[in-house]
Formats: sequence, C-alpha cells, structure tokens
Amino acid sequence: MSVVVVQVGQCGNQLGRALFDRLYCEGTNSSSSTFTECCFSRFFYTTPDGLRIANAVLVDMESKVISKVQQTKSWSYDPRACVSAKQGSGNNWANGYCNYGAELEEDLMEAIGVVSNKLDSISVVLILMSSAGGTGSGLGCKITEVVKDAVPGALVVNQVILPFSHGEVAVQSYNTLLTLSSLYANTDSVILSHNEQYQLLARRLLPARSRDSVSFDEMNSLISSHIAGVLLPCKRVKKEEETTVLGLDQVVEHLVPHPCYKLLSLRMMPLVAEHSRNFTHTSWDMLGKYCRQMLLEDSILDERLMWSVKPRSELRTANKVVKLNTSLSNFVVCRGSKEQIPDLEERFTVADIYHKDRARCLFGYSSQRFEGLDKTLFVLSNAQRNGCFLDKLVQDSWTKFQARAFLYQYENFGLGADWFEESFNVLQKVEQDYSFLSC
Repeated sequence: MSVVVVQVGQCGNQLGRALFDRLYCEGTNSSSSTFTECCFSRFFYTTPDGLRIANAVLVDMESKVISKVQQTKSWSYDPRACVSAKQGSGNNWANGYCNYGAELEEDLMEAIGVVSNKLDSISVVLILMSSAGGTGSGLGCKITEVVKDAVPGALVVNQVILPFSHGEVAVQSYNTLLTLSSLYANTDSVILSHNEQYQLLARRLLPARSRDSVSFDEMNSLISSHIAGVLLPCKRVKKEEETTVLGLDQVVEHLVPHPCYKLLSLRMMPLVAEHSRNFTHTSWDMLGKYCRQMLLEDSILDERLMWSVKPRSELRTANKVVKLNTSLSNFVVCRGSKEQIPDLEERFTVADIYHKDRARCLFGYSSQRFEGLDKTLFVLSNAQRNGCFLDKLVQDSWTKFQARAFLYQYENFGLGADWFEESFNVLQKVEQDYSFLSC
C-alpha cells in the first residue's frame, strides 16, 4: 500500500525534498529487485514513459519555495499537486489555519486527489511541517483535517519539527501550543524532531571547519535519514523468522495503543560522518546497547551517556532528579546483515524498560544496507519523556498569554482567548498522561 507525503511550508518542503532524495537513492541502490519494486510502489508512481513521480502534495504560501524544491533530477513532483498563494502567513498560526485554510481548502482537496487517484490504495498520509511559523503550523493543522476527509481509510502521521528554544520567532511558543493541541484531536500520531538536537548531531558529524555554521539543509539530511529508516520496506521479525512485509499502518497502530499517547521520537545508530562510513564496523548487539541507552536517557546522540544508569533508576543532575525514560511501545528496524539479531531482540523486550512491565516491541528487518552501512538500527518510540517538553512550552505560552502579548495578531483572524485556553487544557492533560508512564 502506498504512502502519500504532504509537504507544508518552507521547512516541510525542504525536508520532503531531502526525504524523497533519500528514498529514491535507497531504492535505486538496492541489489534486490523485490526491495526496489516495493520501495518505489510505496513512495512513487511511474508514468508510461518510466518517470518516477513522488506521491507528494506541495503546499506553501510563497511559490518560490515550491519552485526550488521541484528542481529534481532522477525523479519528479507532479506540478498539478502543488498549492501556493502570493504571500506567506506572517508567522501567524491563525492566518495559516483560519485564513488560508478556508481559502485554499478546495485547492488542497483537488491536489490530494491528483495524487490519490493515481494510487490503488493509501495506508498512511505523512504530513511534514514545522511548528514555529504560520504556514507549516496553522495551515499544516488545517491540512490534517482535510486529509482525514479526503483519504478516509488512511492513517495520518504528522512529522513536526520543533523550533530552537531561542531566536526563531517571537510567537513560536503560541504557534507550537496551537499546533500540537489541534493535531492531538485530528492525527493518529506525531513524530517530534527538535531542531536543537539535530543541530548538535550535525556539528558532531560535520568536518571541523563547518561546525560553526550548520545549515538547515544539513539538518534536514539527518532528519530525513532518521525518517527514511523507518519508512522503507522491511519484514516483520517474529520468533527469529521473517514474515510478511510490514505496512506502515501496522506500525502506527502498534506504537499508538491508546489515543492519549500519540507522541513519537526517532533514534538511529551508528551515527557516523559520510567520509567515515567505509571504515565503520559494528555488531547488532553494540548498536542495540547504544540505542537502548539513548532511549533511556532521551537522547538522539550516542555520546556522554551515563552507562551506570539502569532502567527504573534515577538520573541525578546538578539541579534535579529525573526518572529515566519509560517506554509504552517501540518499533525497532534492522537494516543490513542478519547475524546476531536474536541477541538484539533481547535488549528491547526486557520488561523493565516498559510501562507496567508490559513489553510492546515490534521488530522489522531488511537485508538491504542503508546508506552503504553494513548494519543500521532505527528505533521509533512512544515513551514517557516525549511529553516532557510540554511543561515548559505551556509555561512560556501562559506567561505571554497572561500579559496578552501578541494576542491581537491572532484575534485579527478570529482566534480568541477561548481557543488558547482550550489549547492549554489539552496539552496540560497530554503532559500529565505522559508523566504517568514513569509510575
């Protein structure tokens, strides 16, 4: 079954271009015709003359962004599946949701239809968006509602890029608050990626001369690799045997067993610079050891880990005591050599890393190498610490809200104080629900 990707705003479109480049590359470089066919049928459709067209809808209020990402070489976007306007959303969630969302709803339905009519069936719609600005956040939320009506049989997954703590947009906390509260009512799951974490990772992997000037393209390349690792085809591993190819809808249903818990996070190993890949050799057990510890400490980096810390223990820092991450469910994907995978399974089925000792881990495997590496491990997790950032987000937004800072910008588009109050209530409940997972 196919996956449709909706790229919203500048961030979503740039990330989408990087993601399709990665998916196409992995499908083309595969030594297995079965894997190649499965990869391309999932993410592309083929024209009668053999051209690969991405299953994608491109949305931005400034056409220049779409024009730039359309400049592809080996594959293409369908120009009929593009929606744009004459000016941006002014970093205003209400402008994107209330204004452009209503104005462009018919165009959005038509663009989604252009793609869906080419496909036999759609299992998942992946929406790529940022929560900081106005188009990705506000219009992205409206598109999520439109997709539920336009593709009723598909699950909706939102990949949300969270802003830097300081320096992007003055109202980014408002926009993120409104984004996440809206999505929680309409999506099936939300994959969260923090800009600051991927900037740190990029600085570690880049040559020394480039570490002080990490670009968004370099960060998008890393995020797209993390996403592609769980999107690409793999077979389910059950009792050390491969079974049928896993559908992404099966993965989402496994990871989100209850509608109160929709927040997901991504990790991968090994983390190596491109020029070092030919010299990288490791084992599944070592990759699993690092990935599990990264999960326990809620980190996407494999350095400065506190190996003395075990499940159910507490992480003591200079200022506070933090309980380690408790998982609700995990999806673990191995790509490459199959040796020693049973040992790896044991690391992620140990009951004491899960809520109430109920191990919920789905394993996938593909013999195809990822980015040329002999072994690559990916973990997509629904875990307690995924909701920790919400407390600070609500506090920052509430401080502005009490002072009525910037509220007039939202009121100009019909978004009143009651909408904000509802959003505060929604995210406070989500944060509280996730905090219970550590009990």
